[in-house]
Amino acid sequence: MADGTAEGVVAPGPTSRSPDPGELARALGVGADTVDTLIQAGYTSVESVRELSQTALELLGVSTNDVERIRRRPDSATLVSADRTVENDRIVQRWVGTVRRPERPRRPRVATPTKDSTDTLRKWVEGDDGAMEEWIQSSEPPHGAVAPAAIPTGMHDAEEAGRSRSADSVAAPVFEREETVVRWLMGLLDRVKSDQFDPATMIQETQDLHRQLFDERTKRKQLEEEIEHVKRGSIAVIKYVRSHEAKEKELAVRGKEDEIAELRLRLLALEGEEARAAPTPAADPTTGMVPPQYTANAVEKATREIDQRLREEFSEREHAYIERETELRRRTVQLESEVRNLQGEADRMRERGQLLSGGGSISVDVDERLTLVDQREKDLVARENELRQRFEEIRINSDEIERRRSPLEFKERELSAYDQQLQTRKQALDIEARRLEELRRAVGSAGATSASDEARRVEDLQHMLSVKEEELRAREGALRERMVDLEKLAGRAAESDADQMHEDAVRAVAEVKVKSGIRRLDDLLYGGFPAGAQLLLNGPAHTGKDVLARLFSVEGLKLGIPSIWVVTDKTWGQVREDLAGLYPKYDEAERAGMIRFVDLYSRSVGSSQSTTGVRLLSSTDKGMLDQLAQTVNAISEELKEKFPTYRLVFESVSTVTAYLETTATFRFLQPFIGRRKIDQAVSYYVLDRGMHSDADLETLEHMVDGSINLKIEQLKTFLSVKGIGETQSRAFIGYTFSKRSLNLGSFSLDHIR
Repeated sequence: MADGTAEGVVAPGPTSRSPDPGELARALGVGADTVDTLIQAGYTSVESVRELSQTALELLGVSTNDVERIRRRPDSATLVSADRTVENDRIVQRWVGTVRRPERPRRPRVATPTKDSTDTLRKWVEGDDGAMEEWIQSSEPPHGAVAPAAIPTGMHDAEEAGRSRSADSVAAPVFEREETVVRWLMGLLDRVKSDQFDPATMIQETQDLHRQLFDERTKRKQLEEEIEHVKRGSIAVIKYVRSHEAKEKELAVRGKEDEIAELRLRLLALEGEEARAAPTPAADPTTGMVPPQYTANAVEKATREIDQRLREEFSEREHAYIERETELRRRTVQLESEVRNLQGEADRMRERGQLLSGGGSISVDVDERLTLVDQREKDLVARENELRQRFEEIRINSDEIERRRSPLEFKERELSAYDQQLQTRKQALDIEARRLEELRRAVGSAGATSASDEARRVEDLQHMLSVKEEELRAREGALRERMVDLEKLAGRAAESDADQMHEDAVRAVAEVKVKSGIRRLDDLLYGGFPAGAQLLLNGPAHTGKDVLARLFSVEGLKLGIPSIWVVTDKTWGQVREDLAGLYPKYDEAERAGMIRFVDLYSRSVGSSQSTTGVRLLSSTDKGMLDQLAQTVNAISEELKEKFPTYRLVFESVSTVTAYLETTATFRFLQPFIGRRKIDQAVSYYVLDRGMHSDADLETLEHMVDGSINLKIEQLKTFLSVKGIGETQSRAFIGYTFSKRSLNLGSFSLDHIR
């Protein structure tokens, strides 16, 4: 160039062919005006334009945004965008072709210059930001302009004027809609300028939104149907319960009425028999009626007889029921022993069949050993049945002794009361004898005869008293002998109970149990969880999983065992408030360092509040699971220096799975759970039912020692235990809960091992 050319401007090289403005604009990422300016200056290739400095480009009249685009080196995203230009052009063409303008009343159009919208969109996609703005400005009607067709040619024509006014009234809302569209397009241009727009992405997002709207409507319809079904079911249950109660009340009333009628018939029959057997009393000569005392005596006597008969009948029935129950219990024990024998025999035959079905022959030595093992197993089963039968007989005898001991104790109390009464009468007689002796002395010889009579009377009374004392002594001796027999029987029963209790105590000492904080759950688990048990707490929302976890942690604090909490779906402050409400001495335990929190939730909600014993992590950090494992391991090592063990609550695993892949979560949990087992720390891992597939649940159950499963059926909550060593029942057991407690219902003693 000439000498006056600015520094940094490179003279354009010779060109072999005419440049293509569209291709140059796509390569540089600038608009058509900028490309025209560069071509007029002689720069027709991408290399020559990129060799220009920023100052040279500004001297040529290129805007700052275009200078930044030209100076920016092409990256992979730019190359991909350039390659996809043709594809985007086709997408835009297809989208423009699918747009259909809605049917609306015709209006006089404003005379505006027409432009091809397809060419404008193509230029805009290629990077010309000014093309869309020019098209919008050219499409906007001038303010205050009225379409020529809207002005009537003759104002004297009233019909034409009315038609013009109706056209104006129709055109007003249409102009408002066009202004709304223009504003939306201006906002869309802002997004384009900030490189945030992609037509294909926008179309895909619109389709996704339509699908989500359809899914939400479907879910809402399903929920409405479920609510209606629950309402109908509740009404039907209420009606059934009320009708059942009404029928029971009616049957009870009828039964009472029948009993009253039967008693009245018996009373009338007894009155008739007594009237025929006894002489008829003479009637009152004045009134001609039988005296009322005779009727009253007959009614009272009949009532006593009926009462006595009913008591005897009830006593006989009770005795018969007790004997029948005893016989049935003995028969049950016998049948159970026979069933066990048959089952053991079937198992042995099945094992023998399996050995024989394996192919080949069994040696004589193996056959003899199998026969010996079978014989020993039979002997063991027979001894077990005999012991069970003896234990049941001892329990039946103990019950019989208890039943017989009650009337004996009652008789003993009666005898002691009677003895006390005799002692009182004896003291009264002694006092009377002294008083008579004093009277005799006072009267002297004049009252000698009466005194001798009184003396004989006193002697007779003393003789009667001595006879009664001898009789009481004999009865007391018989009672002592009976008590000795009862004590021997009770001693035998107590010895067997003591042996059983000793065996249970030895077994309990050998196996350490960890309390769960819920007494009925500990009873179900034969005292609690085994040491080092890793447990899944699985159930839907609002079934008391958080209550179980908090009671478990508080029970450990009461026993001096610290707790580690890993919270992922709530803040550590919320868990701290719940624990403080359940344990009055929580502040002391916290000061002693017995409660530690690892919080993965607070930072996600913008909370950074922390204190001693609290570690805040972020669920979005890279290597979050490694940080979590290192933090928990460090806390556990610190706690083991002061305490023998600790408890851990992971609330919840489902939230971590939602953040990360399921495979990554499983890889993290495998060593994490193994480390807790080595530390002999009982741990809860909370799961939300519905967030995991059946295969994922089976994988998690293989990692842990057992699970506590919760469910809801017909507005009632149920609990079952799976795995976890010994338990008395594996069935679902009803329970109720509040924020501070969980009450487990009754369960059958299945003795499942």
